[in-house]
Amino acid sequence: MFGKVIVSLALTLACVYFLVLVWLLLGLFKIKRNTKRSAHGPSQVAECEGKPLFVSVIVAARNEEENLARCLKSLLDQTYPKELYEVILVDDNSTDNSVSIARSFARKDDRVKLLSTKKYHNLTGKQHALDTGIRASKGRIILTTDADCKPPPRWIEDTVREFDPDVGLVAGYSVFEENGSELFEKKLEQKFRSSLFQRLADDGILQRTFTELQLLELLSQYIFSIGSMSQGVAWTCTGNNLAYRREVYDELGGYETLGLTGLEDNMMLQWVGKNSKWKVKPVCNVVYTKPVRTVSRFFAQRIRWASSSLQYRLPLVAFLVVAYGLNLALPFLIGLSVLGIISYKEFIVFLSLKIVPEFLLVLKGLTLFNKTGLIKYFPLAQPLHVMYILICGIHGLSGKFAWRGRKYREVETEEGIQSAE
Repeated sequence: MFGKVIVSLALTLACVYFLVLVWLLLGLFKIKRNTKRSAHGPSQVAECEGKPLFVSVIVAARNEEENLARCLKSLLDQTYPKELYEVILVDDNSTDNSVSIARSFARKDDRVKLLSTKKYHNLTGKQHALDTGIRASKGRIILTTDADCKPPPRWIEDTVREFDPDVGLVAGYSVFEENGSELFEKKLEQKFRSSLFQRLADDGILQRTFTELQLLELLSQYIFSIGSMSQGVAWTCTGNNLAYRREVYDELGGYETLGLTGLEDNMMLQWVGKNSKWKVKPVCNVVYTKPVRTVSRFFAQRIRWASSSLQYRLPLVAFLVVAYGLNLALPFLIGLSVLGIISYKEFIVFLSLKIVPEFLLVLKGLTLFNKTGLIKYFPLAQPLHVMYILICGIHGLSGKFAWRGRKYREVETEEGIQSAE
C-alpha cells in the first residue's frame, strides 16, 4: 500500500514536470541562435525618437583586484561609439586594491566614473551599490555586469539593438571563457594521494570535467530562463548580463521596493514581467565569466541563488516544489524497486518522464549557445544534479546567503524584509 501511494504521487509530479518541460522546449524554438560576429564591422547605434541612445554600464565591485582591470578594459574596448556610453564602477567598501585600479582607469579615460557606497539599510551591499550607480547615471539604457566578467567587444551594441519600442528589459547570459581558469586549488591534489587521482589531476581531467559540469548546469538554468521568457513568463535571469530602460527602474522605485534579496536581478525581472507595461526579451548574447574554483564555493554560490526562492512568483515556487519533490522521490523509488515493492516498469516510466524531456530541452538549449559538445556530460550530471537540488534546495530555505565576504539573513518584520549580518 505504501509503495503504491509513493508511486502514484511520484508519477503525478513527473507528469506535471514533463508537461512544463515540454512547454519550455516549445519556447526555445522561438529564440534565435547565438552567432559570433566580428568586432571589426561597422557599429550600429540604437536610436529613440531619432536620437542616439546614451548607455550607462554599472559594475558593482567588492574586493575584485584580480578581475577589475580585465573587466574595465573590455568595457572600454566596445564597438559602441565612445561618446555614447559611460562606465560607472561602484565600490562596495573594498579592502584590497580595487579602488586604486579603478582610479587609474578613471584618470586615463573620462568614460570611467568611480563611486563608493555609504551606509545603507534593508538592502545588500550589491543592491545598494547598483542603486547608487543607477541614480548617478545619465543613460536611457542601463547595462549591468559583474567585475569578474569580460563582455565581448559588441556587447553594448548587440544588447541595445534588442530594445524594440515595447521592450523594457533584455536578459543575456554568461559562459566560461574558452581557456577556462584554475578550478581546484592544490588542496585537492593533496587530498587525493592515490596514483589514479594524481594522474587525473596531472592530466587536467578533474579540472576540465568540473568546469564543463559547472557550465552544463549553468546553461541548464539559462535554458529554463529562456524557455519561460519566450513563452511570456518572466521567471529568472542573471545580473551579470542584464539591460533595462532607466524609466523601468524609476517605475519600479529602485531596489528598495524589492527589499533585501540575494537575487535582485530575478526579482526585478519578475516585477517588470508582472507589474509593468513593458515586455522582457531573452537573447543568447553572452559575457564571459570564470568558473568557481572549488566544490564548496560552487555550493555556496548555488545556495545563495536558492536563498530567495520563496520570494518568487507563485507559479515558479509551485514548479520548484514539484521539481524538488521529483528529485526527492527518485532515491526512494530506486530503493522500492530494488526491494521489489514496486515494479521496474513503474520506475522506468517515472525515470523516462524526468530524463527524456530534460535531455531534449538541454540539447536544444545548448544549440542556441553553440555548446552542444557539453551534452556528453548529461549522463554524469544526472545523479550529481539530484544531489545538488536536494542540498541547495533545503539550505536555501534558511534565507541565509553571502556576497563578497558578507553574510545576510532575510528577516520578516512589520516593516518588511530586513537584513541581518
